[in-house]
Amino acid sequence: MKHFRVVLLLAVAVFIRPAFVSAQEGAAGKPESRLSVPWEEFKNLIHLDDKQVVLTLETFQKLVEQTGTRTTPVHTLQGGIVTLTRAEFENLVGQMKPPASAEIPPVDHLVTRAVYSGRMGKTSASFTADWLVFVLKKDAFVKVPLLPQEAALEDIRIGQEQALVINENGFHQVLFRRPGEYRVSARFSTPWVEKGPQKLDFQIIQTPVTLLDLLIPMKPVDVEIPQARSIETRIQGSDTRVSAVIQTGTGLSVRWRKQMPVAEKLPARIYSETNHLVSIDDDALRVKTDIFLNILHNEISGIRLEVPGSINILTITGEGVGEWQESVLAGSRQITIPFTYGIKGSTLVQVSAEKPFTEGMAVEFSGLRVFGTVRETGTIGVELNTSAEIKVSEQTGLEKIPVARLPATLVERSAKPMILGFKYLRHPYSLVLDVEKHEKIAVPMAAVHSASAVTLFTEDGKVVHRLIYQIRNSSKQFLEVQLPEKADVWSVFVGNEPVESSINDRGMLLIPLIRSRTVNNNLDTFPLELIYCLTGSAFPSFGSRSGFLPAADLLISQIVWSVYLPNDYAYLHFRSTLEKEEIIRGFPLLSGGKRVFDEKEAKSMPSASIQDRRQRLDRAYKGKDYQSQFRNVPLEEAQLEQQVDNEMGFSGRLEDLAKQEIPLSPGGYATGVLPIQIKIPTGGQVYRFARTLVKTGDPLTMEVIFVRQIWRKVFGWLVFIAVIGMLYKHRNRLARGWQQVKPKWQAFFRIISGIRNPVLKMLGSGMLPMLLFGLFLILFLMKNRLAVPVLFFLWISLVYHGYRFFQKRGRRKSRSRRPKPKAE
Repeated sequence: MKHFRVVLLLAVAVFIRPAFVSAQEGAAGKPESRLSVPWEEFKNLIHLDDKQVVLTLETFQKLVEQTGTRTTPVHTLQGGIVTLTRAEFENLVGQMKPPASAEIPPVDHLVTRAVYSGRMGKTSASFTADWLVFVLKKDAFVKVPLLPQEAALEDIRIGQEQALVINENGFHQVLFRRPGEYRVSARFSTPWVEKGPQKLDFQIIQTPVTLLDLLIPMKPVDVEIPQARSIETRIQGSDTRVSAVIQTGTGLSVRWRKQMPVAEKLPARIYSETNHLVSIDDDALRVKTDIFLNILHNEISGIRLEVPGSINILTITGEGVGEWQESVLAGSRQITIPFTYGIKGSTLVQVSAEKPFTEGMAVEFSGLRVFGTVRETGTIGVELNTSAEIKVSEQTGLEKIPVARLPATLVERSAKPMILGFKYLRHPYSLVLDVEKHEKIAVPMAAVHSASAVTLFTEDGKVVHRLIYQIRNSSKQFLEVQLPEKADVWSVFVGNEPVESSINDRGMLLIPLIRSRTVNNNLDTFPLELIYCLTGSAFPSFGSRSGFLPAADLLISQIVWSVYLPNDYAYLHFRSTLEKEEIIRGFPLLSGGKRVFDEKEAKSMPSASIQDRRQRLDRAYKGKDYQSQFRNVPLEEAQLEQQVDNEMGFSGRLEDLAKQEIPLSPGGYATGVLPIQIKIPTGGQVYRFARTLVKTGDPLTMEVIFVRQIWRKVFGWLVFIAVIGMLYKHRNRLARGWQQVKPKWQAFFRIISGIRNPVLKMLGSGMLPMLLFGLFLILFLMKNRLAVPVLFFLWISLVYHGYRFFQKRGRRKSRSRRPKPKAE
């Protein structure tokens, strides 16, 4: 009974302890925690003195699993509680087995060492192999593959016992019954190739340590084993023993051949191909030379070059090239180029040199010569890096060839297109060039891609200009602008940032520029904005007023100039060095050209859809087309849209400038920003001018002849009254003149009366509208201006035929209403 209690206590502890230990670990975080319970409380807990044992179903199932039996003891189950007698419980506990170890080996077996010892026969090789095998898996047979099936087995043993071998997956696999360390040995043979290259290839298993010991019945031999990390050969009688350490792998390949006696080395033979790239600069002849060497029979430790006395060697580079030295031997300059190791085969040496020259002198180039060569050939390519003119005055030992026949490596090294090509077969050779320099032409470093100008003329004589240049700049430092003497500069912005400008001794405004960003290998534009003001006399009742834009020292591709003029005047004629838009060509009063701008309506325009924007722009410009038409200046729609935005944002720009933070110069003054807020209404009549390709010094002027509106009306009435008075005063003379002219008019009317009936007949024809409509379609598709008068005549014809139709219809109705005469 005592033993039963102990066993019961152990069994219950197996299932109860993990819960308590987990609780202790959760509280203290230590796996060594234990729970102590008094014996009396423990007996009450498991009902040790009762004749029946009560367990949970989960605990009962775990006990049965520990026994490993499939027979379940007699028990009762109710509500998840298992009740069984004490005898059954004691029997169950007695069948319990100790828990199996949870440690599972990562692999079934390991082969840690393999030694292959063999001897080459006439057609096959006989091997003895030894492996060190560790079997880790328990309670199961383990199959270990050791040899491929191509190997012919003679014997295989585990220790001294015969091994069990099966063939699976292309290998001879040895069976092991239990875990442990084993030494496996085998004798086998494998074929090798006798004819042609002597070689032996066979498959092996991967092991950390693999050794090969092989006897080859030949002496002496050269052996190659690509998988070997070290190879040792020694003569053993009439055989050669090869010992090698093989790297981890699945294959082994042995190559051997009879060792040939070492022949005496021949002297090195050097063949060279020298390619010269000759670049003509302003001050020197710069040479880049590629020396391709082909060294046969033996290694060389360096080469020597013969250099003309007037050439300066700058750098010598190449694989294995050491520190070169210059010396003078037998009256010639020589360059010794050592190699850091023996060179054999093909190699490349690159030399960079230059030869200064002065203007007007002939330049001679005789190349670099490699000493000790069997044959030296080469080419010369000439490129021009300056505006000088090159002429070949003399050539000796050279053959002129097309540039396309020069080596590709030489062409690829040139930055400019080749202009001359030569080849030579041997030294010496000479090339004499005449370099004639010409005066260089400066090219623009910057240009204005487009320019927008807005000028406001106020009635009291103020003139405010706002210019926006879109500039591309590569290296220009300043933009020089020739402003009038009394101009007040209000703001200068470059790249949307305020800058500080200055005045030079010639009175030019200097605006510092920035360099354009590169976008897709092209220079991008940046804006430059200049606002300045002039003060002049007020507008008189009639007269003329002129304005001009400042000259800039950059080429302007295209400029659009908008001019605001006061509303109270009529503008009779415009003159300008720029092209005028269509509405102001000739005399605007006769053509009815007048575009009035309403600033309030413009400011009320939100950024809405394109259609809504156009409607509001029409209202802002008082129904007149806000766009401009130019005959000879092609302007894109986007450029005109931008010009309109600049016009509408003119006064708002001045207000925005005053609200910006003002950067200060070291003296404490504002730089490039208007420091006070100025309100300048921009309402008035706006007209535009444009020009393409504006050079520095080209005048950009306009002049307008004007008269005040009231005086134009008074003048019109006076002219009307004068005409009426003149007609009344000379009424008798006019009557006599009419009497003289009247017979001629009557004759003319008789002629008209004579053709009246044919004309009326033609007009009354129903074919005339169809003919006019066809003619209108033809002219309209041809975009001919005659389509408009043809459409007018078509309208008249349709109206005439409509009138005739309704007239005839009325006549028929009136005849139908007449009473019929009664029969007598």
